[in-house]
Amino acid sequence: MNTDLVAIPQTTAMLETPSEVVYRASQQARLLMDIVEKTGCYQQIRDKKYLQVEAWETIGAFNRTHAETEFITAIVQDDQTIGYQAKVQLFKDGMVTGGAIMPCYFTENACRGKEGDAKHKASMSAAQTFATSKAYRMNFSYVAILAGYSPTPAEEMTGEDSTVPDYTKHWCKEHKTAYFKKGNMKSYAHPITDAQGNKTGDWCNEPEPKKEAPTEKEPTAAAKPEPKPEATEAVLHPTEGEGEAQAEITEAKASPIDMEWLGSQLKIVQSKKMASWRNTEVVKQIAAITGKEADSVTQAVANLNHEQAELFVKKLESAVEVALA
Repeated sequence: MNTDLVAIPQTTAMLETPSEVVYRASQQARLLMDIVEKTGCYQQIRDKKYLQVEAWETIGAFNRTHAETEFITAIVQDDQTIGYQAKVQLFKDGMVTGGAIMPCYFTENACRGKEGDAKHKASMSAAQTFATSKAYRMNFSYVAILAGYSPTPAEEMTGEDSTVPDYTKHWCKEHKTAYFKKGNMKSYAHPITDAQGNKTGDWCNEPEPKKEAPTEKEPTAAAKPEPKPEATEAVLHPTEGEGEAQAEITEAKASPIDMEWLGSQLKIVQSKKMASWRNTEVVKQIAAITGKEADSVTQAVANLNHEQAELFVKKLESAVEVALA
């Protein structure tokens, strides 16, 4: 009979008490805040900060966890590829500890302005980024919350792939790299590296676009002042079929809420079939706040004062977080 003792492996979670879990998470949160604020790997939307994938990977590193892509598949509708979805798994000590599947459609911001192969490549890359952030968020959102950040990944809020530079703008031809603007940076810039790729400590700032000097017009005998152009509105139109909102943005008159931002947030909640956030219901909600009737979301928003707008925005942000949870 074999009487040798056999060691039974135990996970960290099995060995820790609740107070020890909180202590460890609090330590990670303090370190995370320092790293994120220094590197600017977050997006600020109104009064909330959303972590980008690099910050979520940092939390994973604190916990000896890394992400691996299991697959990327095309999303096909009516025999046409309309985007890609990726499945990412989290591994710790060789064991799968979590994962997520996330799509990136060609209509997302990450694919905007791209055509052909570039659009497909952007969609596949963004799907991996979205899934990576989501997987870490599902495992470690408590660390982000303790650090004072929103648990929703930045990529889900913006629909942009933070890991891929946009070569169509903010591109430094001298150093052949992309300028970026994150966190509290006041302008676009990038760190300068030496021939070995090491940072030198210096930064290259994107030059400001040159402003053309106004041309002087010859005075006429009876010059009449040019009429001011009429302000146009940013109107939210329901799409055909299921009535979900899309923002068709033109030159917008002064509004207490950024209409482009509003359109993107309504798109999120309406994609989850949240009936209380259809255009008609949004108009009713705002009318209840202002006491003024309106025919469209744009007109309703224009009736809001500053305090009423803040109240409505907080309500919408809460709905978006529920939709993305």
